[in-house]
Amino acid sequence: MSTALPSHFPSHHRESLRGERLPAVLVDLDAFDRNVRHVAATVRAAGGARIRPATKSLRVPALLRRIAAADPIYQGWMTFSAAETRALWQDGLDDFLLAYPTVQPGDLADLRAVHDGGGRVALVVDSAEGLRAASQAMAGAESPLRVVADVDMSVRALGGAVHLGVRRSPLRSVDDVRRLFTLAGDLPGVSMVGWMGYDAQLAGLQDANPFHRAMNLAARAVRAVSRSRVRAQRQALSEALTRDGYRVEIANGGGSGSIDHAPREPWLTEVTAGSGFLGPHLFDYFTNVRFEPAFFVALQVVRASDGGYVTCQGGGYVASGTPGWDKLPLPWWPAGARLVAAEGVGEVQTPLRLPAGAGVALGDAVLLRHAKGGELAERFNEYLLVHEGRATERAATYRGRGWCFG
Repeated sequence: MSTALPSHFPSHHRESLRGERLPAVLVDLDAFDRNVRHVAATVRAAGGARIRPATKSLRVPALLRRIAAADPIYQGWMTFSAAETRALWQDGLDDFLLAYPTVQPGDLADLRAVHDGGGRVALVVDSAEGLRAASQAMAGAESPLRVVADVDMSVRALGGAVHLGVRRSPLRSVDDVRRLFTLAGDLPGVSMVGWMGYDAQLAGLQDANPFHRAMNLAARAVRAVSRSRVRAQRQALSEALTRDGYRVEIANGGGSGSIDHAPREPWLTEVTAGSGFLGPHLFDYFTNVRFEPAFFVALQVVRASDGGYVTCQGGGYVASGTPGWDKLPLPWWPAGARLVAAEGVGEVQTPLRLPAGAGVALGDAVLLRHAKGGELAERFNEYLLVHEGRATERAATYRGRGWCFG
């Protein structure tokens, strides 16, 4: 359906949406490229570790390739499933770190297919069971599958009664990791090449969240305590493995919310970034990093039930994580538009309360920002890529490629 756009709609998006079927997602490539350059410059200034982009935070192959071409500091990919890893390898990408453990035979068969086909891939493991499953899957292989130990970076106290961070890996001490390295050395078909220590309570914990103001001081305290502890834990692990004589190829840490300080740790060979490239609104709520809004979902206005209100078709693109208003898409244009508390966003409709004089009419488009980076791609077959006010490309998402990775 053709979309009528008001004359005061932001000019650099007005033409790009003209005639588009809504809902639609547009990516402002100029803002995206600035974010890509900003991440590279920030990491380089903080120490210069290479950056391994997180594919799940984009899920658009054309955008992944755009990042890789922007700067040689971007090397390799952090993937979230074995099937995704194989699909991206078949699509021409290489050098993968599958960052989520799996013991499913089908997943391990996908990884072996990449490995046997000459692809460079490493699998994260955090248990003896995971190592043994990988070893069995590689029976008869000409060379071993590279594996990486996933180390818990959460802050725990009172015997685990206090847990600050995500519930991730059971590997919580240097000795836990050393035992896994030792076991890997005794198993055929696998070779332990490094470790990953994701600092979730630094990389993913907002400390200036307007939806949880009462928690911001606590979040800042958690981040302050965690920063020194995470650094010390990763340092101790690195030094212990060096003393044991292991050659560490991969020492991965950090995320979009910690790119300003994680690269300062000289034992990290690489850091990861993902959502920051697109600048979703959850990343507005950090005091230490800033990203530019670079992608938006456009909804069509289809109703006007009362003065000062409009209702849009669709919009129910809620992000994962702890339920809350900060996980909902937020109005970006017209400026000052607000969600209605009684409805929020819905699969069928999303009402908005408009500021005075907004001048939004039926058939017009409004823009919302998603809370996270990659999840919106699960709802759309393509993104509209906009450069200097003109739509230059339609980029297929994973969904648009027919890929579904669960």
